[in-house]
Amino acid sequence: MKIIFWVSAFAIFYPMIGYPLTLLLLDKIIKRKNIKDYTYKPKVSVIISAYNEEKVIEKKLNNIIKTDYPDFEVIIANDASNDRTVELSENFIKSHPNFDIRVNTVRNHLGKTNAQDEAVEVAKGEILVFSDANSIFKEDAISELVSYFTSDDIEYVCGSLIYKEDETASVVAENTYWNMELTMRKIESNIKTIAAGNGAIYACRKKDYRNYDLVSSHDYEMPLHAGLNGKRALYNEDALAFEKAGSTTSDEFKRKVRMQRRILTNIRTNLRRLNIFKYGWFSFFHFNHKTLRFLQAFFHIVLFISNIFLIRQGFIYKLILLGQVAFLILAILGQVSKAKNKIVYFPRYYSMMMLAQILGAKNELTGKSKATWEKAESTR
Repeated sequence: MKIIFWVSAFAIFYPMIGYPLTLLLLDKIIKRKNIKDYTYKPKVSVIISAYNEEKVIEKKLNNIIKTDYPDFEVIIANDASNDRTVELSENFIKSHPNFDIRVNTVRNHLGKTNAQDEAVEVAKGEILVFSDANSIFKEDAISELVSYFTSDDIEYVCGSLIYKEDETASVVAENTYWNMELTMRKIESNIKTIAAGNGAIYACRKKDYRNYDLVSSHDYEMPLHAGLNGKRALYNEDALAFEKAGSTTSDEFKRKVRMQRRILTNIRTNLRRLNIFKYGWFSFFHFNHKTLRFLQAFFHIVLFISNIFLIRQGFIYKLILLGQVAFLILAILGQVSKAKNKIVYFPRYYSMMMLAQILGAKNELTGKSKATWEKAESTR
């Protein structure tokens, strides 16, 4: 029981604390940086995923046409919207005839991945740049993404998603977590390849584009398959996109549950990713950054149960159980009181992420995981 307890404790704290510290140390030792090539200017297809985005689609199109990139087309991957998204897009196209913009509407509402698949089929660009309708690119974001494709073994490049400043506790908590995530991603990219991207700003070569299960997402699958195929997935911190984080805990929780909709599949499939003798740095990064993270909520359950059985085995076990109970009480107080104080909000936010993993697994087991979802209105 003691072995189970301490293995669980290690599996919880290492990916959250030990792994980031390990990466910081590796960064000091290896000191490698990725190069850029601003002379490489192939045609780019900008694919904007849109489902009922009437609130933001015009702002997004205005944002994209202000890019400094010289040769691009824009495809609005319309996932069978039933609001004014298409109407507003068509009006924008008519009023901006000098830009190559068109709407590609899918036949059935099957989710973001399907809409992207169908848009790629009609794309003319050598490089595909993907974005969400509520993500605002910096003027040079496309140029920065493309500049990282300096060799044929680079298959995927994601940019840096910046959550807009907000004093809302859920946004502060998300920014704290996200800043640590970006730091790890930067170091992984400099050393070899990243374990995960993000869905707001990323690019790949059209010849390397693959169709995935419609419930899955590109931000997990593309870096995974790049690594498994001996290629690289990189992170360019200078390719910036800006977005509102969910300003309500409810919206943020729904987003976290959605992100875990294939958690069990991600754990049990493509187990060859763990073969460090074949995949080297990719296996090391993926195991620590993704696999252990996927299992985190389950290790918490095992830790708590084993701790109860070990309560009579020494003071350290009593102290740790007391700490676990205190943390849960603070999380519950945060949930009940809706207080913004960090003392109760961060335990609440962390517990919310763990609960999202459990619900994501439950949804997958019961067949409730789906490719479609309702967007969080507070992010628009």
